[in-house]
Amino acid sequence: MQNLINTLLVAVDFTEKSNNAVKMAVHIATRHEARVILFHNITNHTIIDRTGKQVIGAETIDENYKKTEHALKELELSLKQQYPVLDFKTMIKNDSVVYGINHVIDSEMVDLVICGSSGQQNFAQLLLGSLSYQILTEVDCSILLVPENCSKYSFDKILVPVRVLEDLTDKIELSVAIAKKNKGIISLLGISDEDDILKIRDAYQRAKTNLAIQSQEYDSQFLLTRDKATQISKFSQEDNADIIILNYKDEDSWKSFFLENFFKQIINYTDIPLLFLKNNRVKIKSNSTDNAAFDITLPCPG
Repeated sequence: MQNLINTLLVAVDFTEKSNNAVKMAVHIATRHEARVILFHNITNHTIIDRTGKQVIGAETIDENYKKTEHALKELELSLKQQYPVLDFKTMIKNDSVVYGINHVIDSEMVDLVICGSSGQQNFAQLLLGSLSYQILTEVDCSILLVPENCSKYSFDKILVPVRVLEDLTDKIELSVAIAKKNKGIISLLGISDEDDILKIRDAYQRAKTNLAIQSQEYDSQFLLTRDKATQISKFSQEDNADIIILNYKDEDSWKSFFLENFFKQIINYTDIPLLFLKNNRVKIKSNSTDNAAFDITLPCPG
């Protein structure tokens, strides 16, 4: 079986949650013999007047760039000392976070983006979206959200819900690759309401057959419920899951109640990393611009 995870990008902002994401990244890279890109983004703030965009605080940005470059190199050297067999690379972009990450994904053929999550969302973040949620929804690559309080970096129990049909084969292949590298067990959870039970049960049975053919150890269960997000959250805790692997279509179909159920219960109330599989062949349409700007249009003199 192909490795499937050859290049990791980990978003670094030198906070505790990003430090934990780096720790997770090196553990995954060690198991998959993958290279690690340490990525940091510096966002320019500009004003727009009649003459065009003007960068605010260019000297400060230059100073911050040098400090960031030094800090990233120090982190890289420290990691190389601890993990001498791994291949590390540092990259700094000067765009919006999503634009910068997507550029690196394309140029470096990134397979997985790893991002730290605080595990707690304040009221403004719930309404407007956190940075980790923006990365989740807008980058062109599979995403692993790592809660700040996550303290286990191997995946002995891998929860794989089956509730949508899109890219299910890819999802199972990725799950098996991760299970093999971790010597882990896959918990296959078929979950459906009455409307979709026939097609979901059929996909669930095919997934079981696929796992058996690949001699992958697994256990399985099928749940009939309309409250899918809550049940997945509950099952992950009862099953002592170390990671949940979801298709991005799962997240997309949960948007109407993502904040109240899945996002709140999984991100806020558990320490389980979430891996959202995205089809690399389908680019996510991003509304991001190349840089953050404040549109302050100044009147003509006089």
